[in-house]
Amino acid sequence: MNNVAVMYHYVREPDHWNGIVPLSPKHFEDQIDYISRTHNIISVNDIRRKHTKPWCVLTFDDGTKDQYTFAFDILKRKGISAYFTVMSGPAISQDIPLVHLVHSVLSFISDEEMWERINNKFDTRGVEGESQIYSYEKNILRRYNKYMLNFKLSETEVGMFLQDIFNTHFLSKEEFIKDFYLNAAEIKEMHNAGMEIGIHGNRHLPYNLDPQTFYREEIDTCKKWLCSIGIEPRWYTPPFGGGKNFHEMRNQLTSILISNGINGAFTTQKGFISDNQDFWMNRIDCNQIKQLI
Repeated sequence: MNNVAVMYHYVREPDHWNGIVPLSPKHFEDQIDYISRTHNIISVNDIRRKHTKPWCVLTFDDGTKDQYTFAFDILKRKGISAYFTVMSGPAISQDIPLVHLVHSVLSFISDEEMWERINNKFDTRGVEGESQIYSYEKNILRRYNKYMLNFKLSETEVGMFLQDIFNTHFLSKEEFIKDFYLNAAEIKEMHNAGMEIGIHGNRHLPYNLDPQTFYREEIDTCKKWLCSIGIEPRWYTPPFGGGKNFHEMRNQLTSILISNGINGAFTTQKGFISDNQDFWMNRIDCNQIKQLI
């Protein structure tokens, strides 16, 4: 059966927020209705039960406020459960993950201007081939910009480079976090309404080839924060699907995750999920649904 997990990020009107491909609330609701005609939309906790019809799990990354305002409202109205992964960094240390600094800045600066700034300041050799991780981005310069900012440059380089741009468009880091991310009360409300809450990490970092340190600093920190607000997470979705070290992540982290009570994890690898699914499960991007199911 063509079982599938669908990957969502922003569910909001595009307006200025086009740093990542957003899905409008209407299109989100239309997608749910479309999927429901061929699949049973199930809770992530029902994946390993026996099914007679192809099933679908709705997954959300990053724990952004729009998911509560729009997606959660639609799901409640339709009586559908979904799986939301959140980060602890914004709540614990008032940190904005670099990926969201990138998204926010790219929403207000053209890709042409951003690429010119990056190209004038940093070594961009090899970006043409390496940026294929963002092949879903139709704009070539958007691919280059996101790869340089999310993977090629160091965290310190990106933070310093983006901070001045960020400061010209947003009042303060604290106000941005308050407006942009789910807070503890919203997460608990979603959980109590039947949504599954999982771990996305602490600071939204790609896997770093050090399994014990990565688990302790990124995964367990987020798990403990969720437990502190009354939620015991059982599922994990790694930022960037693990990044360029995806295969090493699978080999090195699986046993650690299982021994710490994690039932399974979702990647960004495109594909269906078999009835005898692995611990690491494929997903389909929400913008590719009609071509694939």
